[in-house]
Amino acid sequence: MTGMKKIYLLIVTCFLYSFLLAQKNGVVKGIALDTLAKQPVLSATVTLLQKKDSSLVAFSMTDNKGQFEITGLANGEYRLLATHVNYHNTNVQFTIDDSHKQVNLGNVIMNDVTRVLAEVVVTAEAPPVTLLDDTVQYNAGSFKTAPNATVEQLLKKMPGIKVEKDGTVKAQGQEVKKVLVDGKEFFGNDPKLATRNLPADAVDKVQVYDKMSDQAQLTGFDDGNSEKTINLKLKKDKKKGMFGKVMAGGGTNNRYEGRFNVNSFKGARQFSVIGMGNNTNAAGFSFMDMLSFNGGMSNMQQSGGGTIEINLRNDDGNNQNDNNGIRTIWGGGFNYNNIIGNKTNFTSNYFYNRYNPNTESHIQRQYFLPDSSYLYNQNAFSKNLNNSHKLNLGADIQLDSFHSIKISPSLGYQRTSTSTLSDYNTFSLAQKPGSSGYSNAESASQGYNFRNDILFRKKFRRGGRTLSLSLQNNLNASDGDGSLVSANTYRNTAGSVIRTDSINQRNTNSSDLNSYTARLVYTEPIFKRSLLEFSVAKSNSKSTAQKTTYDYNTISGKFDQLNDRLTNNYENNYGYNTAGIRWRMQQRKFNASVGVNWQQAELEGTILSNGKDSIINKTFYNLLPNARLQYNFTKFRNLRLNYTTSTKQPSVSQLQPVPDNSDPLNIKAGNADLKQELTHAVQLNFFSVNPFRNKNLFAFVNLRRTDNKIVDSDTIDSVGIKTTRPVNVDGAYEVTGSVNVGLPVRFLKGTVNFSTNGSYTKNRSFINGAGNMINTLNIGPDVRFEINASEKLDISLTAGINYYRTQYSLQANLNTEYLSQQFSTEINWQLPKRFYFNTEFTYAINSQRASGFNTKVPLWNAFISKQFLRFNRGEIKLSAFDLLKQNIGVSRSTSQNYIEDKRVKNLQRFFLLSFTYSLTKNGLSAPGEAGGIHIIKR
Repeated sequence: MTGMKKIYLLIVTCFLYSFLLAQKNGVVKGIALDTLAKQPVLSATVTLLQKKDSSLVAFSMTDNKGQFEITGLANGEYRLLATHVNYHNTNVQFTIDDSHKQVNLGNVIMNDVTRVLAEVVVTAEAPPVTLLDDTVQYNAGSFKTAPNATVEQLLKKMPGIKVEKDGTVKAQGQEVKKVLVDGKEFFGNDPKLATRNLPADAVDKVQVYDKMSDQAQLTGFDDGNSEKTINLKLKKDKKKGMFGKVMAGGGTNNRYEGRFNVNSFKGARQFSVIGMGNNTNAAGFSFMDMLSFNGGMSNMQQSGGGTIEINLRNDDGNNQNDNNGIRTIWGGGFNYNNIIGNKTNFTSNYFYNRYNPNTESHIQRQYFLPDSSYLYNQNAFSKNLNNSHKLNLGADIQLDSFHSIKISPSLGYQRTSTSTLSDYNTFSLAQKPGSSGYSNAESASQGYNFRNDILFRKKFRRGGRTLSLSLQNNLNASDGDGSLVSANTYRNTAGSVIRTDSINQRNTNSSDLNSYTARLVYTEPIFKRSLLEFSVAKSNSKSTAQKTTYDYNTISGKFDQLNDRLTNNYENNYGYNTAGIRWRMQQRKFNASVGVNWQQAELEGTILSNGKDSIINKTFYNLLPNARLQYNFTKFRNLRLNYTTSTKQPSVSQLQPVPDNSDPLNIKAGNADLKQELTHAVQLNFFSVNPFRNKNLFAFVNLRRTDNKIVDSDTIDSVGIKTTRPVNVDGAYEVTGSVNVGLPVRFLKGTVNFSTNGSYTKNRSFINGAGNMINTLNIGPDVRFEINASEKLDISLTAGINYYRTQYSLQANLNTEYLSQQFSTEINWQLPKRFYFNTEFTYAINSQRASGFNTKVPLWNAFISKQFLRFNRGEIKLSAFDLLKQNIGVSRSTSQNYIEDKRVKNLQRFFLLSFTYSLTKNGLSAPGEAGGIHIIKR
């Protein structure tokens, strides 16, 4: 099937869905009424269920007159459930048929929970979704998951929540930054440690809300710095003892996988231990490079733009291939939280991980010059090993009703090693050979980082008058060594060898960073609903780096010849002072702010290289305005507009006049005349969600303009040696946007989500003195159906197309455009006698690439499991990954002077037999319960 036919199929599907939806025109309405108080019940949750199996149909909420109305109903028998925190639940049954398309229930009576009733038995059924102020709360028991599911699997079932393939969670269109457990952090700030390691059947409620910043909580005024947060409320029985699971498995090709989580929660005390180990690419955490302040392991995380990734997933939804390649992963740690005394909220966690990715990649590039172009091929084999430890502590101390102090120290230690073997060759479009060579590079480093945040907060008796002082300190240091063996052959345009060289050298390096930031904020109310915010801040950071390189001495047989060109050290001091004023207003329907910051930034650097000293001193002054407006149409619909300005200083390495010749084919030169970048950014967000009807609309657009943007100016000589020098240009633009629409599909008992992401960038570079305007467009529509075919069968269908286009003013004939398409389905089926079957199939198509990179990749995974033992505590599972043995990673990316196609070897077909044991008597049951029985006595 061609790409256009698939687009037509998507369009036909959408029209078909719209037509079928139009046939569902039943309506039910009524008024929730408190007969004792003789008044309507406002903000009651109205849930519509199928009568035969209590499956979810729709939600609604009573208005300020107690009225409700649910439309778009198919013929059938229904049960309406009305709930409110201050009232007993009420059930009403009714039927929609051809002669009764509109049903008016009249007054739906709700009884106040404070009323004294005769002894009765009341069914207390929790609705799937409720609203608690600005928090959307999901009842976990209303969303069915497979046995042994994690929280991640549970979140995928909930309306308005989306889990990406890499495990990133988005709620109401925004990325979730924190996942809390009963209101407290779980293993620091990595959401995946909670979503991928906690069992879904331990969760009672899932709460989604915007967690305000410490400053906003202090003043009570929203400052726009909130974080999308999920709080997992555990079941009551999980807070009285121990719960968790242990899993171990082995398979073909020497594959293995094991993990465990043990949790003991009681009152305010929370204690958890988790562990994992596998060579199946099953990651249960986010890899974070603690040495990135000086390069660290960043080379392990690189990926090109415009990339389509083919992913395997394991049986509990963990991403089996967050990055291409083959990885061995070990990790484990503990989390302990408690309240000490009556005033101190103490948090602590420690986590260790051993991250070992091995990558085999094959790259083909087409470079272009103002008047010609050439081809480049590279094969690379890389082995990386990272061992890291991270300890986080925290104490939030309430000194009295007006004063508090929060202390949050963290300490990390990391050891890394990397070994890369690569070869390359270049040739002209007429296939004449050009330069070629190979290299074997090894490096090892170790280092630590320490960070401490102290926040002092003071409230005054007058509401809105506050004072806060924050202090932040960072200490980082690392040292390492490396070696490089390489040989290069250089040819002219006629293909004749003009020279050869070889390198055999070793180096040592060290670096450190010491920084602090202090910020004082005072707020003063000036009217009933507005205040002025005054702030001052001072920051300073000092970093040093030293590298010493020795060449191999053939006479002495030792590495004792100092290489001056590759030996240097520098010291860098960067600091700024700011002072700002901002007016903030908060009304019932909207809030707004406008302000300006004055900034003085100073950059000083001293560089010693090749026996010469270079001193750099730059001072920058700026006025940086900012503004924000948020209008709340309702609690579930708002529009936000943000305008910010920011600066970015050139680094010392960009300013230094001494060239870096460590890569013979890619020499980096500095530019002491660089100016700082100045960026203006406008962001517009529209948010609309109806959690009771399972409908949502999220849209945003970002516009950024950067003046004095630092870009590369490349000079490429006749043998292919490139010298890169940074320069400033004006008028760099970037526009990004996204639209996501989610709707219920009642006749399929599911939902459909339509989304489109797009971006457009306009940038400029220079090649051999000629200006090159680069325009890049990326757009990708996507449609996803989630179908609950029956109580024991659910199906997911997804189709997505991504279109990429890059245009170059320098050589229009090298403009490129290509498509990436991906289609997938997933089936979960509960079989008789406690057997469960799950399968997922993904088909990716890459087109309009270089020869050898236009691939069609079908991936098929399947799982079958059986529960046994008392209380269903045991589960045995057979998992089959990549049954068709077709898993490879293919990507295309574009740069200012080349187009790259990349192919990476991925983990292919294997089988895994695993056993899981539950530590609780509930065993491997589905999470939660939809309701319960309560006896109310006289």
